[in-house]
Amino acid sequence: MRKKEKQWITIGLIAIFGVVAWWAYSNYDLGGFIDLSDWLNKNSTSDTNTTETYSLAVADLAAIVDQASGHVTVSFSIANEEHFNISSVKVLYALNVADPTNASYTEISTTKTNSTYEAEIPSAFGDVVYYKVRITYDTDKVLESNVQSITVTDTLTPTINNITVSYNATTGNATFTINASDNDALDKIVFYYAITTDGNATTFQNVTLSTSPYETTLTLNANDYVDFYAEAYDLSGNSVRLPANGTFEFYANETKVVTYPQSG
Repeated sequence: MRKKEKQWITIGLIAIFGVVAWWAYSNYDLGGFIDLSDWLNKNSTSDTNTTETYSLAVADLAAIVDQASGHVTVSFSIANEEHFNISSVKVLYALNVADPTNASYTEISTTKTNSTYEAEIPSAFGDVVYYKVRITYDTDKVLESNVQSITVTDTLTPTINNITVSYNATTGNATFTINASDNDALDKIVFYYAITTDGNATTFQNVTLSTSPYETTLTLNANDYVDFYAEAYDLSGNSVRLPANGTFEFYANETKVVTYPQSG
């Protein structure tokens, strides 16, 4: 190549680099240099690894009382459990303790249905149940929830099925038997009665029955009327009345057995 041609090529390259340098300096505050880092990052053939952190936690912790047995069922789920090697899930409980923080807790196993864990605590009505969840994971790590509590309260009222009157006209004795039951235990039955000759009862007497069979005997004259009703109470103070309103009435005219409420 001739010397003159080489000079023109050199001058052209210098001009190109000058334009590039001016453009870089006027568009970026880089001291006249072109920053290719963004471009290099976007076009890099190597991927950037992102590390995401997961936290293991007890979620949706709740407890309900079984009104038939007085047992407490604890249920919960475990957040992010799929990211941990969980070896044990237990419920710990203590009954009626003065210091739940330092109490001795009994450990029971859980069952899992879909994503929900459950455990049944063998409590009784009137108990205060303290409970928490313990999870063992990644070989030797342990996670415990905060201690929760629930008072086992009976919310169902007793039932009085019927009242039977067995009357003997010879002796004048009328035995009133109250057939009652409760999901837990009956405390007492209060039987109210008024004996009149005309069936117009205004003042009632009562007798409290505390043991089964719940019955009391009244001595009647022939052709007396007895207006009566009963109230049943359980150990939690729930009560029921039979009849719900008004009274039943028995007429002592002959030997007979009558069950109230009467069918038909």
